[in-house]
Order: sequence, then C-alpha cells, then structure tokens
Amino acid sequence: MTRLRAMSLSVIVVLIGPLAVASAHAQEIWLAPNDAVDRREVFKPDAPWKNAAAHTQVFKFYANKAFNGPAQEEVDAVVAEMNRRGIAIALEAGVMNVGTVQPPGCGGWGSVEGYGPVAMHEVIAKKIKKAGGVVKYIAMDEPLWYGHYFKGGTPRFPHRGCQSSIGEIASLVAPSLTVYIREFPGIIIGDIEPSNALANQPDWQRDLTAWATEFRAAVGRPLAFLQLDAAWAEPQAAAHARLVYQFAQQHRELLGKIGIIYNGNPNDPSDAAWVQSAREHVLLMERDFGLHPDQAIFQSWHPHPTHTLPETSPDTLTSLVDFYVARKSGH
Repeated sequence: MTRLRAMSLSVIVVLIGPLAVASAHAQEIWLAPNDAVDRREVFKPDAPWKNAAAHTQVFKFYANKAFNGPAQEEVDAVVAEMNRRGIAIALEAGVMNVGTVQPPGCGGWGSVEGYGPVAMHEVIAKKIKKAGGVVKYIAMDEPLWYGHYFKGGTPRFPHRGCQSSIGEIASLVAPSLTVYIREFPGIIIGDIEPSNALANQPDWQRDLTAWATEFRAAVGRPLAFLQLDAAWAEPQAAAHARLVYQFAQQHRELLGKIGIIYNGNPNDPSDAAWVQSAREHVLLMERDFGLHPDQAIFQSWHPHPTHTLPETSPDTLTSLVDFYVARKSGH
C-alpha cells in the first residue's frame, strides 16, 4: 500500500483536497487469466505465484467457462484454493437475460456478448455456494455497449445487436442479478464498458448517467464500480480511457469505484511482447497521466500470455502483478 508521508493528513487535505488524498491510496488488484496452458496449476497450493497472490485481492473468473461447464469437483477445488488464500471471487458475466425484451433475431447468448440466460446463472451460483464459496463481485460484461449501442451485421461481427433502450437493458439484467443477490446477499455489482467505443458515441455522458440511474431503479442498488476496457491498439485509446475515467471520477455517486483493465494488444506476437505492452499501458495511465484507479485489473482474453505462471518469469500474467506492486512501492 502506498502511504503518504512527511506531511500530516490535515495539511495534505488543505493543500490538495480530500478526493486527491483518497485516490492516492493503493488500489485493489484483480487478476483474470485467459485460457492459459497452466490455468489449472494456479489453483494448487504450491503454485509459484506466492508474492502475486499475497497482493491480489480479487480473482475474476469468466463465469460461464469457469463454473457453468466444469464438474462440481473442479469447482470445489477452485473455490477451496481461493478461500485458503483469502482471495475474493468475482465473476465477469453476460447478464442480459435472453428472450425477454429484445426483438427476435438479435442479441442472445452465444451470439452477442453480454447476454446470458437466468438458468445458467442459477447453475453457476449454486455450484459455487455448494463448494463453500461466496461470490463477492459481479462485473457485468458491457451491457450498455452490447445492449444499447452495438449494431453488428458486419463480416467481423455478423450477429445483429438489439440496440435496446437503456431502460430495457436495466430490465434485462435484473433477473440474472437477482439470482446472485438471493444466494450472496452481500454481493457487489459493477460494470465493464469499452472506453474507446463509449467515448466515440455523441451522447455517451448522458447515456452512461442514464444507465447508472436505470440500473439502480431496476436492481435496487447503485453500480458499485465501473471497469474501463481500453482497446489499446486503437487510435486515441489512452485518451478515451482518460476521458471516461475523468467523467466517472466526477460522478462517483452514480458509478462507484473506477477500474482500469491492463492488458496487452490482441496482435502482440509473443508473451514477452504482450506483457511489455501491458506494462507500458500501466505506466502511461498512472505515471504519465497521473491516474489512480481504485481497481487495477490484470486480465487477458487474447492468445497471450500463454502462461499465467510462474511469477518469476517476466512473460507471465502473474509477473505483471509483481511489476505493479514493485512500482507502487518504489522498488
């Protein structure tokens, strides 16, 4: 944890204000590996990521892959290891319910990202609960983008988006989220949105505000966090991420904590290149732009890195956690 020294807290508050003091403290560190070749090794007690694990507060799982398909025995082992290490479980999940409000032929589980049937979430929640686990966080998979803005119908994205109203999106996410609220009453629910795509929409500030407002009305609780997914390889990616970050910072009463997903680029040719890109993105946002996100999320859905372990290798995902911790502590 980064600590402020040399001046008393009261003097600091006078000089730079209470918000700046709060944002200068250390963030939560989240880890979310891809389908790496050693993905199961992470959940062994002697797995070589001792230092990274000690500094990781939250492990974010792709909900459908991690808990819907696997047998209960595999879920039991994963949950037991997270409990042993004291690392909270988060699920990244498509929660827009399938087959309710959206017109036929658009959206839907397996067709457009961000959707998922209530029955799937029932299975996931019950498996984790049976294993003795608690889902502490739900990170919704870009419902504003995929539910409201996304058009589709292109060679790259052939399935059509529904472009539902923001109110309809809120009604679509409520049934799936109700499953987790029922099973895990203390659950914390937040959102992931693509900062590049969002900032390119003419009325994104108004829409993001409306989404947070409609969400609260439909679910009965405010958004607890907003995680920014920056498409780093695109032009103006960092500038757009900073723009959305600054807006979220000014509207914390609606959007809660702010997270930045740190990863490499989809076309990076090797693990080394991907990890180096991710390090550069950390430095750009936090050193050069001076941002202090509440959540630093080290995540991949790209082909790289192919290994999560060991943390002592400079080309693995867990090595990024060690890099971040060392940078924050000045080592």
